[in-house]
Amino acid sequence: MNVFDEHETLKQLGEFGLIERIAGLFEPASDKEFTGIGDDCAVLRNDSGRSTLITTDMLLQGRHFRREWSSANDLGYKSLAVNLSDISAMGGTPRYALLSIGLPLDIAPAWIDGFLNETRRLCETHGVKLIGGDTSKSGSLIISYTVLGFIEDKKILWRSSAKAGDKIGLIGKVGESGAGLRLLEGSHNKEIPTHRYLIEAHNRPRLYVDEARFLADSGFVHAMIDLSDGIQSDAGHIAKRSGVTLIIDTNLLPISDILTDVCDTFSWSAEEIALTGGEDYALMFTFDREKENTLKNQIRENFPDTGFTVIGEVKERDGNADVRFLKNGETFELQQHGFDQFKTD
Repeated sequence: MNVFDEHETLKQLGEFGLIERIAGLFEPASDKEFTGIGDDCAVLRNDSGRSTLITTDMLLQGRHFRREWSSANDLGYKSLAVNLSDISAMGGTPRYALLSIGLPLDIAPAWIDGFLNETRRLCETHGVKLIGGDTSKSGSLIISYTVLGFIEDKKILWRSSAKAGDKIGLIGKVGESGAGLRLLEGSHNKEIPTHRYLIEAHNRPRLYVDEARFLADSGFVHAMIDLSDGIQSDAGHIAKRSGVTLIIDTNLLPISDILTDVCDTFSWSAEEIALTGGEDYALMFTFDREKENTLKNQIRENFPDTGFTVIGEVKERDGNADVRFLKNGETFELQQHGFDQFKTD
């Protein structure tokens, strides 16, 4: 059993260190009936050859959002969307949701209507039913969803299944949400079209539910994760769980012209934001390198509006399992790091 160092602070331990310690105190991460802490979802195995996926996520006012930055509709969308994305990250289909919400007394009924109506629309879009939850008075707004989904056992895309020789693929764009957050934090003009676009990307990230199911069905994909904490952190999860090294070429990152233009204006590094910004909820996955052209053509045919980019490759573990970034063929050293609940201010 792991024992806490009495001199170590929670900030030094970090979010992922805390999760590891919690996992060490309870049941093994995997047995015949379930797989627990360590992936995007917990997996409960059924006798039918299908598994139930369960995920939960909590958003705190002042930590994960500010009410002056996000409308009721935006929060109704995003608070559920981040959980649907976790189900998708393992290739599953989301089906049921439970909402627990702590409400301060200054919240108006009209605000609650906006929040719930947007949640309802997102549920209808993806065939999800809200089946319960809890409510409480709170000093600040707290939103917590639990979402259940389903998938065939043989199609589950684990973080631990990356193979040396795989290519690394990306569905979606990266960096736009992180740049939108920077614009909000800097109180920059929200009405400038490029600013409004990036802020929208932060408040209402695109989901890739159908694309995720396609990737799971293809048989070409080995490991997958959604980019909630940024490529640096999330690629690290795959590297650690799979015991491999991920090599990512920053020249290949799908960085939009809008992101580039805004970064140029403020002298921000587009690569840094793309790698560490988080909350894009794009899908990053490793796949059979022999199937690259087939996968590219099939995605283009089935999802013509979805971007698919190959951004690197998986290598045998070299020392500690890790992630390495290249730019113009040379090592690219990051000046900042991906999101960590306890290390990120």
